[in-house]
Amino acid sequence: MSPLQLQLLGLVRFHTGIRPSVQAPGTHTPALCEEVVKKLVAPNPGGVYVDGTFGRGGHTRAMLAAMSPSGSLHAFDMDPEAIAAGKELMKADSRFTIHHAPFSSMKAVLKPLGVRISAVLFDLGISSPQFDDAGRGFRPEADGPLDLRFDQSKGITAWDFLMTASREEIIRVISEYGETSDLTASQRIADVICLARAKDALPKRTREFAALVAQGKGPEYQAMHPAKLTFQALRIHLNGEFDEMRKGISAAFGLLGEGGRIGLISWKHSECAIIMDIFRSLEAVRDKEPLLKWYRSLPEAEQLPERWSMEMDDITRPSEKELQTNSRSRSALLHVLRKRRMPRLADLESLVYALPAWCNVTQPATSSTPPKKRRRAEMEAAVNLIFQIIS
Repeated sequence: MSPLQLQLLGLVRFHTGIRPSVQAPGTHTPALCEEVVKKLVAPNPGGVYVDGTFGRGGHTRAMLAAMSPSGSLHAFDMDPEAIAAGKELMKADSRFTIHHAPFSSMKAVLKPLGVRISAVLFDLGISSPQFDDAGRGFRPEADGPLDLRFDQSKGITAWDFLMTASREEIIRVISEYGETSDLTASQRIADVICLARAKDALPKRTREFAALVAQGKGPEYQAMHPAKLTFQALRIHLNGEFDEMRKGISAAFGLLGEGGRIGLISWKHSECAIIMDIFRSLEAVRDKEPLLKWYRSLPEAEQLPERWSMEMDDITRPSEKELQTNSRSRSALLHVLRKRRMPRLADLESLVYALPAWCNVTQPATSSTPPKKRRRAEMEAAVNLIFQIIS
């Protein structure tokens, strides 16, 4: 048995403490489905909703089931198989419309309709049917073409990218989107890729490419395939996932009215970081914000301007019950942002930081010990140190 086979066998034997659930290939159990319905649909069952990541329609169907006859739902996806499933659902439910377009285009698509959106859902990342389909090339354990595109009719494959990208670009993609601070590993993976393509031997199949990556990376300390993060990085880069995510949240924010909600299901740290970065820029001033209290104590304090801002609910995690039936949801987090007409915390900070009074606050504190006593204490400490050295 080869070293790689032994390593993978060790990963198979690793147990997380949660019994894995079994799903038929091509099916998908939506994560946090009850929580999505409760937080996004229940407040206004007759509203207009958007599912920005239709997939196979798990969340969409649950949202439609909770909506009243007067409600409606628009969904977006780039995967042709998802669009086919969406068209079947359109035939069964007149309240539903599927759009074969990226979710970043939702404002351009829906704004002309003159509708006010109640809530938008994004289930970020990759869906189970896409991940399980070996023909898409998303899984390092499966044998399929090295593709990694959501829409296989557009863009270039992962193999084409790796054949034409510079070593520096490959390192950047793996480091930036592979959620690793191990730059050395990224460099070594890029090196074996360059060595293989120099001999016109870069694998075109996922399993062979995964073995090449594992060989270059060396030991993997996490309970996963050594090539998993490289596949993730290539997928995010080829599909522009993070840029699309930023544009999609911005589009959703523009469509919502007062009290409108954005629900985002994240699966990894990098997605959470983008969500928090966007939220911080739009974050509404909290009533008990210490900086606001200090600013209002100033004689020259003025009323803060109100703008469209965001408040965030507490993060929702899968219940123990859900984990027992859908172990894939263990990494899922539901973030709910609410649009409000309030002053933004970023505006308050910009205003306060320019005030002369703030400079006084930020000055380091001076010692409360009188100068003569402080000098005497310093001299005594110096004498004691000398005695310790010579004794």
